[in-house]
Amino acid sequence: MSRDFEFTISSEHTPAQVYQALTSEEQWMARFAKAEKTEGYQLTSHEDGGLTVDISEEVGVTELPALVKKVIKGTLLITRSDHWGPLQGDHADGTLTGGSSSLPAKVAGTLALRPAGTGAKLTVKGSSTVKIPLIGGKIESLVNDMIKDIIDTETQETIDWVAAQKDPNDTP
Repeated sequence: MSRDFEFTISSEHTPAQVYQALTSEEQWMARFAKAEKTEGYQLTSHEDGGLTVDISEEVGVTELPALVKKVIKGTLLITRSDHWGPLQGDHADGTLTGGSSSLPAKVAGTLALRPAGTGAKLTVKGSSTVKIPLIGGKIESLVNDMIKDIIDTETQETIDWVAAQKDPNDTP
């Protein structure tokens, strides 16, 4: 069984501005530096302007809910890959995938950046699957909550980065 998720986040910035941030190695490096993350990531720029970000990171089990701690055996390594295709006019599409060691969990989804009025909206749709009898569904709900928290945090960081790139003399 799997659980679907869908999140939409709005920005006052144009799709082109948000896309530039989402595919900027500089923006990702600033994000990793802020998180004091010095390893476990790889950025791959594509000729079409897209970017793939592969992240792997060890998660401390002490921070996890008791239900999850009971089924973790050993080190928990979370892997994730975000891939953005090219900006096509005023929109772009991408994918996200993820998984973990020590827990039979997988995440797969799509990313869609579209215009919304004078700004943009980012829609993330997908599903999480945890193959553990009886409690997998509960853990899937927790995974979806974690995905939403990550997306909210990272999107806000992206929006803040876009705003910081704007010339203060520019008019909105």
